[in-house]
Amino acid sequence: MDLTPYLTFEFSVAVLAGFVGAYIRGFTGFGSNLIWAPALVTVMDPIQAVAIMGIVGLIGTTQIALPVLKKVAWKEIYPIIIASWITTPFGIWVLYDLNAKNVRQIIGLFILTIAFILITGWRYRGERTGVKGRLAQVTTGSIAGWLAGIGGIGGPIPVLYFMASTDHPSIQRANNLITVSSMIPMVLVILTYNGAINETTLIQSAILFIPFSIGTWFGAYSFKRASPAIFKNAVLILLIVIGTLAIVL
Repeated sequence: MDLTPYLTFEFSVAVLAGFVGAYIRGFTGFGSNLIWAPALVTVMDPIQAVAIMGIVGLIGTTQIALPVLKKVAWKEIYPIIIASWITTPFGIWVLYDLNAKNVRQIIGLFILTIAFILITGWRYRGERTGVKGRLAQVTTGSIAGWLAGIGGIGGPIPVLYFMASTDHPSIQRANNLITVSSMIPMVLVILTYNGAINETTLIQSAILFIPFSIGTWFGAYSFKRASPAIFKNAVLILLIVIGTLAIVL
């Protein structure tokens, strides 16, 4: 196989961003695409970028998601998952209609919003059961699905919802993993139907899966040794810088 097309500066940026994003994911449990997405949509077609993030993310998450299935609060997450499946096609429709710069700016604005929420420490304090609770879950899933379609960045929305609950951390983590993972297949099905996933997409995904896996391992390893407070501040600074650059460049 000729790897010459991948020995470029642009693809090197994709590799580095994949590693850094996966490192943060391994440490915090989420956020890889917040780092990876702006870089990928800058150096390649946005549709291919979303497809690659979906393929690599799904494969990389499966091995850690399957063991936590028994801990998932299914009654709480199924409205979020179903709502995300409904709105994902609308996000992909927007993705096809925008150019790379517009997609990057939307991603940048979203990253800055998430960074602001993390800085302020805001948490959802509303109802989690009954009609109002279901409405909150459907809203969470709808926004997440749309963002997953337009830029592969739907994960932080349900994460913010679940992290504000009083559930045991192991249940929160399980809910996060399964909900975020469940959005990926719908994205890939629609992109496959539209003919967006080809041999080149699969080759790029296979190559990028290597630094992604290494980054995830290093992030999980660092979690046991680094100061969470210091790392959180570093991640926030990184998100602000990346979000700003994605908007202005």
